[in-house]
Amino acid sequence: MKINRLNFTLLLGLMMIAVLGCTDLAKNAVNSGGPANQPKPVTESKPGSSSQPAKLDSYSIKGIKFVYFKIAAGLKRDELIATAQRLHEQEPDTQLILVDDDSQLADYISYVKAISGQGELDKPLPADWADKHIVANVQKYMSGKFVLCEGNGSIEIAELK
Repeated sequence: MKINRLNFTLLLGLMMIAVLGCTDLAKNAVNSGGPANQPKPVTESKPGSSSQPAKLDSYSIKGIKFVYFKIAAGLKRDELIATAQRLHEQEPDTQLILVDDDSQLADYISYVKAISGQGELDKPLPADWADKHIVANVQKYMSGKFVLCEGNGSIEIAELK
């Protein structure tokens, strides 16, 4: 099956950003402090639970591990940062993708794997779904730092500890 060159180029670019990262670090790093600021462990819940993140899927591409979590929709910035920090502590060496809807996640993952050589490309990238429902992602930069970024892109929100 032929791969649409534009889709391939766009997704390859996004994956390169996630893998290689950016050089600028977020100025709004998560504060670490005393016991009141200590993150709580994440307890996995059933997909669809609005209060706790739910681990949906995970895989590795060329030694890089990716994990998808469903989080509550409409989190405020500080809630998103705290949630990402807890998930990062649970999955410390992993690129995280945080979604608020999993209705087209299987198609998204299938596409990502296919263009990486792990599977057949049988459906197009659900770009509209991704733009609307990938809330944030956690990328490991070449410096070794993990940074929370907006949506499926590289606009930095906060550096994670």
